[in-house]
Amino acid sequence: MDENELRRLAEEARRKLAELIPEERERARVDSELAQALNEPPGSAKPALMEALRSHEAVRNWVAADTDRFVGMVGPVGPVTTSPVVGVLYVCPKKDYAVVREVPSDKALLCPKCGSVLERHDG
Repeated sequence: MDENELRRLAEEARRKLAELIPEERERARVDSELAQALNEPPGSAKPALMEALRSHEAVRNWVAADTDRFVGMVGPVGPVTTSPVVGVLYVCPKKDYAVVREVPSDKALLCPKCGSVLERHDG
């Protein structure tokens, strides 16, 4: 998915946050992350947009629910066989965070929530 499609998806996600995330503080946090990503300069916002669209389970599930908008393996949403994988999925062993890297990493990636080493998920 190119940056323009990710921008449109992030804008739509922001409009739907009230439906997706009932808790006000959490909704405000996700809205802020999406807004920051949308404010990145054109041509360099793709990583920030992808990260923001993965920042909350409800948003990941909303993105994954529609394979026409599928960003790639955006989190633990179950097996996907019809959508392309954008990169390599790394998942926290506690299942509270997931991230996709376009290029696999030899370095240990850490969960920003609990500090655990992320595990490569091969499906």
